[in-house]
Amino acid sequence: MNENNKIFGTDGIRGRVGEHPMTVDFTMRLASAIASTLTPNGGQVAIGKDTRISGYMFESALESAFVAYGLKVILLGPLPSPAISHYVRESDTNFGVVISASHNSYEYNGIKIINQNGEKIASSLENIIESKLSENPITKTANMIGKAYRSADSRDKYKELLFKVFNEDTQPLKGLKIVVDASNGAAYKIAPQILLELGAEVIPIACSPNGYNINKNCGSTFPETIKNTVKATNSDLGIALDGDADRILIIDEQGEILDGDQILFILTIANIDNPSFNSKVVGTVMTNSGLDKSLNKKNIELLRSDVGDKNVYKMMQSTGSIIGGETSGHIINLEYLPTGDGLLTALIIIKESLNKKLVISELIRELTLVKQQNINLDIQNIETKNIEAFQAKASKLIDDGRVIIRKSGTEPLIRILIESENEDIIKQVNDLIKEISK
Repeated sequence: MNENNKIFGTDGIRGRVGEHPMTVDFTMRLASAIASTLTPNGGQVAIGKDTRISGYMFESALESAFVAYGLKVILLGPLPSPAISHYVRESDTNFGVVISASHNSYEYNGIKIINQNGEKIASSLENIIESKLSENPITKTANMIGKAYRSADSRDKYKELLFKVFNEDTQPLKGLKIVVDASNGAAYKIAPQILLELGAEVIPIACSPNGYNINKNCGSTFPETIKNTVKATNSDLGIALDGDADRILIIDEQGEILDGDQILFILTIANIDNPSFNSKVVGTVMTNSGLDKSLNKKNIELLRSDVGDKNVYKMMQSTGSIIGGETSGHIINLEYLPTGDGLLTALIIIKESLNKKLVISELIRELTLVKQQNINLDIQNIETKNIEAFQAKASKLIDDGRVIIRKSGTEPLIRILIESENEDIIKQVNDLIKEISK
């Protein structure tokens, strides 16, 4: 990889801390390139982050370079990515920066750029920024430099957004017992706080970050603890977030996991009578075929984008859909935000449960999913010709399902999805995978 090219992946910039591109010197060059592209004549930027230890370092690097360029910098501190998006959209900020590596462990970090509308910036702007990365950071004269401030209202702005789900009802969650797992990440404080203020009895887990334990055996990528906690405490549901809280899994009252496809089904049904809903829902190529069939029975069309919430959002815009998301739990509801929001999604699901007087598990009783198996392979140990051979053989084997192979946009992995009700076929495909990974 050329040091100055192709640093943007499917979800901003990401990598191991201390290795290109996640170094201080590169971050300062990046900040200067961002400023000269988005605010060449000065302006205001908001910077938020999750709880990983390297966030302090990158926050300082970005702050220094932006101030040196002449920008006013608003430091939001640890805050969910969707809250940062909302802050940018609701303030006079020109753009925002999120410092997070989402579901990755603390050894990683990343940088996402948010435009004035709260959206991830367009690929065309990413290309312009990349073209300037060979240039040194710009430091203006003392009378032209900017200044940094700490935000006093970013959490309040986010709370106002979330409270709108219940039309400002007083303590609508009273009587509910909810387990929330914040993955020791950005929502560690605000998630339990909001649920408490809405009247719920809250059992918080993984809400004690130390800079190193983000996503460690907790959150939406490791839901075993919250599953057990929901069952042991007889809770009504569990909410499992990832490190920057834009991704969610729901645990029902029986301790069973609801993934992004099941969550999409609930949100779709909740919006059937919504005048803004055009009977189109956006998933991805990885979305379960069972969701497609179940929605089709209700005359609702499932559209499929490429993987990545940015691609989901783009297709939502082009088709007029207000609901979209990924199996992994990135769920977008355009009536609130142009980005995935775990907490917002959880509150909408709880509202649907209360409105219909149904427990969480009953909200998906009309949904039948096809069996899926996901396998991740280390890309460094596999030759391209072996992957191509596997794809050809697997396609011949499966005639009642799907095999999808894709390269991860955030990790050095090949991701394989097998979807079929035929156990024998699944076993044969798995045998093929063993062959290519030897």
